[in-house]
Amino acid sequence: MPGIDMEEDVPTGWVKPVAKPTRESLLARVAELRAELAQAEAQLKAMEDDARLEALVKIRNLMRAFELTLEDLGLEAPPPRRRGRPRKQPD
Repeated sequence: MPGIDMEEDVPTGWVKPVAKPTRESLLARVAELRAELAQAEAQLKAMEDDARLEALVKIRNLMRAFELTLEDLGLEAPPPRRRGRPRKQPD
């Protein structure tokens, strides 16, 4: 193409050779990236938990402001689960 000099991208003279990565260096790099990923995932989980809590607080405040109940919203609170041993069934 006119106006573009293609020879600028071609290195001239001696080019320092780059060593191929070894198995150990690749495994170390993978371990570093996994540690980074775990840290980023923990940060994401904390952000999601904070956003969920903030949304619940907003919903609760709106319900209080407009004096709404779960039944008003068409939601029924599930009956509380009993903990412990189940009742004995009559024979």
